[in-house]
This record gives sequence, C-alpha cells and structure tokens, in this order.
Amino acid sequence: MVVQKSTLITTQFIMTVTQSDFPIGYFYIISKMHGLVLDIRGDVETAAPGTKIVMAEKKPESPERDSQLWIHQRGFLTNKATGLVLDINTAQSFIAIFTGEKRLYLDTMKEEDVASDQRFGYERDTGFIYSLANPDTVIDIRHENPNVDARLMMYKRKLLVPAEGKPGPTKNQLWELELSDPPREVDSDDEDEDDSKRARFRAWFGNWTGWSHNKREMLNEEHLTEAHKKVYEDEEKKKKSTLSYELIAGAVAFQAVRMWEKKQEEEGKDTDHKMSKELIASFAASELVKLLASRGEDADDEEGKSSAKKRILTKMAIVAATNYFETRHGSS
Repeated sequence: MVVQKSTLITTQFIMTVTQSDFPIGYFYIISKMHGLVLDIRGDVETAAPGTKIVMAEKKPESPERDSQLWIHQRGFLTNKATGLVLDINTAQSFIAIFTGEKRLYLDTMKEEDVASDQRFGYERDTGFIYSLANPDTVIDIRHENPNVDARLMMYKRKLLVPAEGKPGPTKNQLWELELSDPPREVDSDDEDEDDSKRARFRAWFGNWTGWSHNKREMLNEEHLTEAHKKVYEDEEKKKKSTLSYELIAGAVAFQAVRMWEKKQEEEGKDTDHKMSKELIASFAASELVKLLASRGEDADDEEGKSSAKKRILTKMAIVAATNYFETRHGSS
C-alpha cells in the first residue's frame, strides 16, 4: 500500500496526516466514550442525501448492521447500506444560523476538488477522526450526550497534552475502527488469498449509489473473475466442503451478468437498465439455487441455518451482480 503523508501546521500543533490509518474493507466507527457506533437515523429504505448521522447500539448481524458499516477510499467514508458518503453540513436549526455549527449527514459524493466537507483522516494512535480540509476539527458527540440517537458534530480538536488550565481530549472525540469481518488465516490451498484482498473483494457487496460513475475505482473486476474460476472451474475448490460466502456470491454474480450478456447478444436486444437489472437479479437468485444444489448445500436443517445462509447469499449475489452490471454497462 502506498502511504500518502503531508505535514499540516495549525495554530495549535504540527501533525502528520496518514490517510492509510483507515483499515481496508468495511468497519464500524465505535465511540471510546460508551461503545455506541455511528449509524443513520431512520429507515435505510428511505435514507437520502440529508439523512442525519446518530449514535446507536452496535448490530452484529447482516444485513441489519449494514447501515453501521463504512468503507474508506481517498478520504471519503461510504455507508454500506445506502451507498452515500459522510458529509459535513450546517446544522438544521435556527441557532445554527448564528453559531455556524456543523453536523454530520449523508450525501452523494462530490468531485474531489470540491469535496472538502466530505473527506476525513483518522489517527489510529489517538482515535481522532478529522476533516482533511481542517485537521483542527474532529468528529465529536454533541454535548457529550451518552444516549442512543445523539447527534454528531464537527468540533475543535482538544490538545493531546493540554496547556495548564485548558481541558484535554475527551472520549466523545475519540474513536475505534473495528472491521466488520475479522481477519482470518489465509487458505492454505489458495496462496494468492490474503486478508487485504478479501477486504477489497467485499466492496462488491456494498451499495455505491452516491459514487455514480466513480464506483468503478472501488470495484475490481478481477476479483469476480477469480471467484468465478475458483467456484465453477477449479476442481479442487469445487470439492471443498466450505467456501466463503463472498466467494460463492461473487462467482454467482459474475455468472448471472455473463448469462444476461449472452442472452442479449443472442436475441439482438439493446440494454434496458431497469429491466436488465431485474432480469440479472432473477438470474443470480436461480443460479445460486443451482450452485448450492450441486454442492449439496440446499437441504434445510432443524435450526433453519441453511435457509438463513441462502437468504444472505441471495442478497449478496444480487447486490454484486447489480454492481457488476453497472460497472460494465453504466447506471441509469
């Protein structure tokens, strides 16, 4: 990984910005004050630009947890459930007209040269998440409110080593980033796998609505191609009793889009994005059923674990297939 560093001088201190302090892949943003996490306010299905960011109890299971997961790229923090990015904007209150208080919301991604209110850095050693445009300001739990649904704001960073008579950093400004899926051992049968590669692969299963055409830089087609080869062509892999959800869903997504492309070519049809995405989703769902049956994983069990696995895999495959379709054929 290339680490980009620059020295920023403020009236209070000299600091080094290391953009790579964010982990690779999806992560929770957890407050050191009380263990609550950043989340969106309200229903994920109705989330839109302007949706407020609040504190919430951590959710461990997918897909419920997806609104609490974020991924970093070039300073942007993208929400997995909504595909929108973390944004700094003036608080929506009368008093904010006079105070200029800035709070956190969701928004569509801006082009980098005008995105000073959407790009963040993270200091792993201290726990500050700061604005790249103004490292003196950091993400802060407003008024140190300890409750669920507390709002987030940007506030002046407090000194690590306070001057006499001045307050030091409080935990409402300090954060831990926890990967949604902990690192695991490299598959001994597949030496080209590593955890950072898996983390990048997981980007295929997130929502990138807010990135528009820029989503292509986050999604590497080689990951899906490799997944397809391993699941459909690699005889050793096909014999394995367990394959990761990501590998199966990614392979099915690749297969579904290629099946659709072949069908369109044979029938000489033009691309209709809405109908095409619906068709690809149905291809992905039916292809997953066939694949699980061929692997002997379609039988249900008393605890319903097989059904739960199938539901999760179906959603993952459809999301990845939709992302793959849009990277190859554009989005509408």
